[in-house]
Amino acid sequence: MCGWTGPGGRFQPQPHVDGGRWYPQYTDHLITGSDYGPLVPYLGDQAYSFDRWEHEGEIQKYFSYYPTSFYGLMTREGKIVVDPVYQNVWPYSYRWEGEARALPVLILGRAGPQWEKFGSGSRYAVAAEDGSWMTDFEFLNYTNKVDQLFLLRPEGCTLLDSATGERKDWSWKDLDMPASRDELSETLSFIQWVTGLNWLDQGVCLGWGQSDPDLSWDNTPARVFRPETGEVYWVEQRQWDQWYDEYSDRRWSDMGKLVHENSGATLTVDGQSYFLKDTYETGRLSVKRGDFAILDEQHAGNNIWTLYRLSTGEQLMERAEFELIADRFRPNSIFPAAYERGAWTVFNDRLEPVLTLPPTQRDNWVQFSLQDGLLTFKENDGIFFGAYDLDKGEYVFFRNLDMGD
Repeated sequence: MCGWTGPGGRFQPQPHVDGGRWYPQYTDHLITGSDYGPLVPYLGDQAYSFDRWEHEGEIQKYFSYYPTSFYGLMTREGKIVVDPVYQNVWPYSYRWEGEARALPVLILGRAGPQWEKFGSGSRYAVAAEDGSWMTDFEFLNYTNKVDQLFLLRPEGCTLLDSATGERKDWSWKDLDMPASRDELSETLSFIQWVTGLNWLDQGVCLGWGQSDPDLSWDNTPARVFRPETGEVYWVEQRQWDQWYDEYSDRRWSDMGKLVHENSGATLTVDGQSYFLKDTYETGRLSVKRGDFAILDEQHAGNNIWTLYRLSTGEQLMERAEFELIADRFRPNSIFPAAYERGAWTVFNDRLEPVLTLPPTQRDNWVQFSLQDGLLTFKENDGIFFGAYDLDKGEYVFFRNLDMGD
């Protein structure tokens, strides 16, 4: 177990750790190549900044109380490939039929003054998870259907294959979209913030047609685009909303049904039933992964999170908070994590502690990710970031980033 308790029972800070540098010099962009292996995002730096507020021609700048985080890319062994220059890096994941799924790409986010006049001032790029290819920073938003990505650009839209990076581009003129910059900006904002960018079986909604004050929301014509065929057609908004509701139900699915009875509860998930012993009558299912389930329960006026093993129905632990960390590449590998005594501890399947994180306040959530035995974690205020090899029982990367008050 790797802990944080030093002599005298005091918490000791984890020293900075990394695997060195892939390139000897500072590297502010991904140099595409085929030798890295899977690239891992890391939180490597933070900086305070000024925010800009503009209203009716009046511009104000004010100091931000929250630091901006900067991310880089490293190899699985902790060797730095790109220094921390990105505002965001996401391994692409989505939910379908209630299950978390992933694509072999990274979404990289940057901000720049050259993009300030259109959209939020930020752009996204897509890179292969192994760094073998990468697009420019040209996209405003993105969605997917199975292994294909659909992305919005200020100039049009793009269909991108997540495995190969092969792409097909359309201009807004190709899709008979509004011609003027103001109209286009309004339409793109509508797509992103009102209807949302979602790729259904019927296509992607690309905004409204001509506005008509006599038409209700339900009757307003919605433009639908099929990326697979390049077809554009129109339906009433109510039809699109119906399709979206069906899509959303299938995407998120039902977590399961919990029925309290006989001093316990029967949990039914995907047609399989489990009897959980010694549950509280107020309990509800929070999450189920593998052979574990977490119930959010109330007892004596307190909120309690309880961990159960489904195969035996036994109650394993009660804690203030719980997480179930699933390994993307090892479907049967689930690691419970519990918040106790001011810090998060990660346990193996036998509930033996394998890693205790730095101390943090309960309200400061920690985000976990696990891929092929490499556990990464980030405190939500950016106080620390770490990558721990569970197979070897050692850190490959760690940064203390607390900037204090």
